[in-house]
Amino acid sequence: MQERLNLNAQTVLNAVRTAHNHPTALEIYELVKRTRPRMGLASVYRILHQLAERGYIKEIGRSDESCRYDGHIARHDHAMCTMCGALFDVPINILLSQEALQEAARAAGITLESHEVRLYGLCPLCQKQNS
Repeated sequence: MQERLNLNAQTVLNAVRTAHNHPTALEIYELVKRTRPRMGLASVYRILHQLAERGYIKEIGRSDESCRYDGHIARHDHAMCTMCGALFDVPINILLSQEALQEAARAAGITLESHEVRLYGLCPLCQKQNS
């Protein structure tokens, strides 16, 4: 059973879960301030960090400038547009053997905890603009 969240945390969680664009903290703040205008940006950052630590959401990326958030917490892969930076869920499972994953982890010198495949290319909108 998951803990009960306060109203600010629930509002941030709802914003992440209903967004389909893997929003940044600033984008989430813009969404949240429509219903909670007194909530500050620092509070949104703190709440996002806490929600990720507790497993309610996933952080994608590691620095504050590039970190995006995902309300879909089950293991899945992503595709990223190299032109506009849009991040998309890959709608199919990309299968890699556990043996291949372990071998790659050993080669990198890490102990494997989880994995994600990230595809890079041009999104449909950028493809259109480039043609």
